Amino acid sequence: MAPSSPESTPESSLIRSQAALQEAARRWLEAPVLGLDTEFVRTNTFYHRLGLVQVADADRVWLVDPLGAGDLAPLAAMLAAPGLKVVHSASEDIEVFYRALGVLPAPLFDTQIAAALGGLGASLSYQKLVVEVLGLEISKDETRTDWMARPLSPAQLAYAAADVAHLVPLYERLAARLEEMGRLSWALEESAQQLDASRFDEDPARAYLKIKGAGRLDRRQLGTLRLLAAWREAEARRRDLPRNFVAKEDLLLALATRLPATAAEIERLPGGDRRQAERNGAAWLQLIAEARGLAERELPPRIVSSPPSAALRALEERLREMVRKRAEELGIAPEVLASRRVWGPLLRSAAEGGARLPRELEGWRRAVIGDRLLAEVSKSFPDGQGTERPRRQVSR
Repeated sequence: MAPSSPESTPESSLIRSQAALQEAARRWLEAPVLGLDTEFVRTNTFYHRLGLVQVADADRVWLVDPLGAGDLAPLAAMLAAPGLKVVHSASEDIEVFYRALGVLPAPLFDTQIAAALGGLGASLSYQKLVVEVLGLEISKDETRTDWMARPLSPAQLAYAAADVAHLVPLYERLAARLEEMGRLSWALEESAQQLDASRFDEDPARAYLKIKGAGRLDRRQLGTLRLLAAWREAEARRRDLPRNFVAKEDLLLALATRLPATAAEIERLPGGDRRQAERNGAAWLQLIAEARGLAERELPPRIVSSPPSAALRALEERLREMVRKRAEELGIAPEVLASRRVWGPLLRSAAEGGARLPRELEGWRRAVIGDRLLAEVSKSFPDGQGTERPRRQVSR
């Protein structure tokens, strides 16, 4: 495969003034489809540092320097305009836009989602998708670079332009493919689900669920970890630091497992040191004491990674096989049809006698596989009270 030629990438221009931004925005507001991307730095901070915003239509690429373009209100107006915004693997870019501009790019078409639903593969990178769909190779040389440094080098600017230049052609090819398959509405629905801004400010009280090793803890230890992880989350946001800069996961687990009672005991923990004990030890000891005082009913349940009974384990195997076969029929990866996040909630609801679909299996997935899974659960647990009745199945 030959590298993409200069002719394959539209002309680009760097915007470093308010006047240039306003002029470009007038064209953006009239565009029916725009490709979008961002370059940012998040090495030593909790929040993203916006380094560049790339915008493309079918003929041109604009590279907006947020450090020189002045008021970014024209960018915000473009994001809120009715034209379709095309982004690849949009989740993090959406958060960057939301934090920097207070606006979400809607309506949205995520080319990574579209590729997965079109049977091209799950979680394809932008570079691989451009090769697969357009037959062009693009550079990966500036994947890790300091986008806050100025001036930006010609190589950085060329990389940034290529990262957005092919989004509109990708959209056109993928949308046509999905329309022919009867799945374009699936891609638009799933892309739109990413525009839920509530996911950017997750409840700190649930942060402990993401800590590796939490499944080994008993309920009292989990109650302690819950308080410690919530403290770390709040501190990371307040100080704008990565979570592990505030306290590493291994240290939080050691605190929750060994329940030290003094600063000296904290220093002796794996991952502990005198400076951390002096700075944060009093707060940690207070949280540990608070966890010790929690009533049994106030403690979180154990984290169970596998179904607790043989019957539920057998049910999970049957459900996974149903998903595998249905995914094979559709020509997509099983994890696209049902991600690993669905099994725990679905099986827990079955065990509790009220089987219901997790949020990830609603929408188009309900008609395609969700109702079938519910029917299997109902058959396996016929005496479950409040078991959700499956709706009419729809096949494609």
